[in-house]
Amino acid sequence: MSLVRTLRILASQRPSTPSRSVAAPSRVQRRRHGHTPVTWIDQELSGTATIIHLHGGSYLRGESSQSWDWLEEVARRSGAAAAMVHFRLPPRHPFPAAIEDVLRVLDELTTRAVLRPGRWVLSGEGSGAGLALAVAQVLASESLDSPAAVLLEAPWVDLSREDHGLEELLTAARLYAGPMPRTEPRLSPLRGELSGLPPVHVVTGAQDELVEDSRRLAAALAEAGAAHEHLEIPGAGGSVATNGEGPAAQQARRFQIAAVLEALGMDRSGVVRA
Repeated sequence: MSLVRTLRILASQRPSTPSRSVAAPSRVQRRRHGHTPVTWIDQELSGTATIIHLHGGSYLRGESSQSWDWLEEVARRSGAAAAMVHFRLPPRHPFPAAIEDVLRVLDELTTRAVLRPGRWVLSGEGSGAGLALAVAQVLASESLDSPAAVLLEAPWVDLSREDHGLEELLTAARLYAGPMPRTEPRLSPLRGELSGLPPVHVVTGAQDELVEDSRRLAAALAEAGAAHEHLEIPGAGGSVATNGEGPAAQQARRFQIAAVLEALGMDRSGVVRA
C-alpha cells in the first residue's frame, strides 16, 4: 500500500460527530468507555432504550455522514439513545483490536448500568455488521449480557472468501486479519456458532456486491434454529438503509425500526408496553 493511500486511510479513521443538520450539538456527547471513544446522541434516553452501532468502512475507514443520518433517524423513530463506537482500525491496529474495543465498551456500559438488560440492541453495517455478529457470538458464548436484538445491514461475515473478485475487500481483509487465519470465527462469524443468539435481523439490497454473504447467513441461521428475519430488497444496491434513497431506503429503515421496537417491547411512540 502506498504512503499516500495509507495517510488517506488514517485520516478517514478520525472519530467524527453528526453534522448540525442531523443532530443539534446539544443532543451530542463524546465519552470514553473502556478507553474507546463513543459518540452519543440523546444519551439521556439510554435507561429506556439504546442502539449501539458499529460503522462500516471495510475495517479501514471510520463512520460516514450517511451512517450518522441513518443512526439518528432510526434511534429517534425508535425512542432510543444512539451510540457510535469508534473502535480501532488497521493498518495501525489489526485484529483483535476492534472486537476487544467493542467488548470493553459494552462491559463498562453494562457494569455502570448505562445499558439495562433487555433495553439495548446492537447494530452494524457492512464490516461493522460482521463485527456486531462476532461480538454477539462472544457475548452468547460467555453468558454475558446480550443485546435484545442484532441489526445487520449488508453484513460482511466471511472474510475468507476470495471469489467475489473485489480487490479492495481482499486487501482490507488481509490488513484487518493480519497473521490470523481469516477462517477464524471472530473474523468470519458466518463460520461461528449461530445458535443461542438473540433475534438477528438482516437487510440488504439484491444488487449489493456481497449479497451472497447475507443469503448464506440467513440460511445458516435457519439451519441453526436461530430466530431471524431477512429482508432482501429487489433492485437496491449496497447498504440500502444507510446509503440508499427513496422507497427502498425507507422500506429498509422501517424494517429496522420495527425490529428495535419489537425487541425492546416499545410502541411507535417510544413508550414501553406494559
